[in-house]
Parts: sequence; C-alpha cells; structure tokens
Amino acid sequence: MTLKSILVHVDLSRHAPARIRHAAGLARTHGAHLVGAAMTGIPGAVFPHGYDSLPGTLSASHYEPLVAHAQEAQRRFEDIAAEAGVSHAARLVCDQADDGLASMARFVDVVVCSQDDPDESMTDMAVRVPDYVILNSARPVLVLPNNDPPPAPSHVLLAWDGSKEASAAAGAAIPLLQRARSVTVATLTAGDMDAPRCRREQGDLLGYLGHHGVAAAAVARPAEATPGRQLLVLAAERGCNLLVMGCYGHGRLREICLGGASRTVLADARIPLLLAH
Repeated sequence: MTLKSILVHVDLSRHAPARIRHAAGLARTHGAHLVGAAMTGIPGAVFPHGYDSLPGTLSASHYEPLVAHAQEAQRRFEDIAAEAGVSHAARLVCDQADDGLASMARFVDVVVCSQDDPDESMTDMAVRVPDYVILNSARPVLVLPNNDPPPAPSHVLLAWDGSKEASAAAGAAIPLLQRARSVTVATLTAGDMDAPRCRREQGDLLGYLGHHGVAAAAVARPAEATPGRQLLVLAAERGCNLLVMGCYGHGRLREICLGGASRTVLADARIPLLLAH
C-alpha cells in the first residue's frame, strides 16, 4: 500500500500555508503527486461547465472577485509546492469547497484539509468541510489542527471499535503506520466490545498490521462518558501526533444532536486526524 496521489484544499485562510506545507511534506516522503484544489466558492450548479460570465455584467461583478481569490490561492500553492520540490498540479475549481473536494477525492489516495476555525468566515465555509468530505467520499481525510501540525506522524494512536469505519481507517493508514516510530491500537471496552472480544479483535488487528510490516502495541480501557475526549487524552499520554479512527459510525445527525466521538475529536483535536467513514 502506498500514497501516490494527495489532494489538498487550497484557499486564502490563515491555516492554508501550514496545510499545504504539511501535504507537500507528505507527498515528498511518499513520492506522491500533490494536487492543490482552489475552489471559487461558486456552486457548481451555477456554472456546471466552469466559470463563464461576460465581463461588465452584474453576474461578473459578483463572481469575478471570488475567482480572483481562488487564483491567488492557486498561485500561493504553486509557490509552496515548487519550493518543496514535489510533483504537483494546481486546479482552479468552480465549486464550493465541500462539494468540490468530495468530488475530486474519488481520484486520489487521501484528502488533506484543516479543522474548522470559527474565527474565520470564508465564503465557501458554510458547512463543516471535513465532515462533509468524510461522509461524501470513499477516501480517507487527513484533518490538520488549527495549531501548527507536526512535520510527520511518528507516534500513532489507532482507535479500534470493531466497526467497518475503523477497519477502513486502519487500512487507509497503512502507508503512514509503516513509517511511524510507534503504533498503539486503542480499544475502549463497553457494550458489545467486551474484554474477550477486545482481546480477540486486537490480536487479529495486530496480525493484520504485522503482515504489512507494522509492529504495534495494544491497550484497552473501559469506555467513559465521552469516548472522543478519552481518545484525545490517551493520545496525549502516549505522546502521539496522529490519531487514526473511523468516523460517524452512528450517523452524522445522531452525533450532531447527541454528541459523539467523531464530533468531539473533530472539534477539539490538537493533533492531525486520519478519518474514514
């Protein structure tokens, strides 16, 4: 398993330079091609075949500034990617960030975006971009925290609850786990995931990882009321700088209304997250 194509969200937010540099570093490490997607923020339904509005019209006066911002973001991406010395291509996409990234994600190995920042109000941030892309693409999403992310994941916490989402996340993380200095498989035991099942599945998962050259340790703890917070605390205790987990196994509506591990981790993490649905 390898990463050969990486898609990074490109915009003019204050977090964009660190996001692009992290994605470029990932591309350099894995010998991958980096695609920077600069979204205009114009819904694809308005211009389904790309931006096309006559200069001087009322329509152009509204949309041209959005296109200009995206073009500037595109130029900044090209500067950073060229400085990093990685194979890259910049794409100017006539769409909003959520739909545009989810659509382009079908043709890459992983998508890189940033944690939502309530202090920034970008025109294409009407919805939570990480959540939308996770739920609407078949590819894993690497969500970077709003603080400066580490240069590379060296100590990884892999959350396991026996779900298909956790299995998808574990499989997607293999290229990163193979380069990590340490990997810990963490299970929070509760309900169907009792101690005997936990031991059995952790053993199977460690065997699977071992077949891919990943030596991992395992830890199990009783689940608390806020499992998302518990995972973040465990990651901090073990000095981890990447958390891998399945996302929205109970459905996004339920997690938004009632709270859940996915929502907590996405909102509060201060380390990168590799998430799969």
